[in-house]
Amino acid sequence: MIKFKNEPVTWGRLDYEIISRGFLKPYSDDEALKEDTYWLKSEDYKVIEFNCLDLSDKEIMHNTLHAQFDFPNYYGHNWDALQECLNEIEITDNGLVVVFNSLDKINNKIAYNLIDIFVSSAQRHRIFSEILLILIKVENRNFTLNPFGASNFFWY
Repeated sequence: MIKFKNEPVTWGRLDYEIISRGFLKPYSDDEALKEDTYWLKSEDYKVIEFNCLDLSDKEIMHNTLHAQFDFPNYYGHNWDALQECLNEIEITDNGLVVVFNSLDKINNKIAYNLIDIFVSSAQRHRIFSEILLILIKVENRNFTLNPFGASNFFWY
C-alpha cells in the first residue's frame, strides 16, 4: 500500500493528483486515459473497466457490477446495496482503479448515482488506507454531473 509523503516527488504522482482532487479523473481523450491506466497498472493498481454502453439499463448494470466485483449473493441490485458492497470489498495491491468508458452515453441520473456511490466509497476506503480511484471517459467535454461525494466535478 502506498504511503504518500509531503514532498515534491509525491505531488507529481498521478494517484496523488487524483486523490487530492476527489478520487475522480475525467477524460475525453482515449490516449490520455490509456497512458494513465498504463501508469497505474505499472504502480500495482488493479484496473477494472466498464463500457457504459453495456450499462444503459439499471438491471444489466447491477448484474454486471455484481459479477465484476464478485459481490455476495445477497447483493440487492439497488443503489443502497451497491454502496454497502463497495464499502465492504477488499482492496489489495496498491489500490483499485475503476474505469467507466462512455459515461456520457447513459442516463444522467444513473451516471450521477453511480459516480456518487463510487466516490463516497473511495472516501471511506481511504480512511482505512485503501485506495479506490475512479476514471471516467466521455466523448462530450460539456458533460457535467451535479456535485457528488462532497466534491465538485471539474476538468483538470
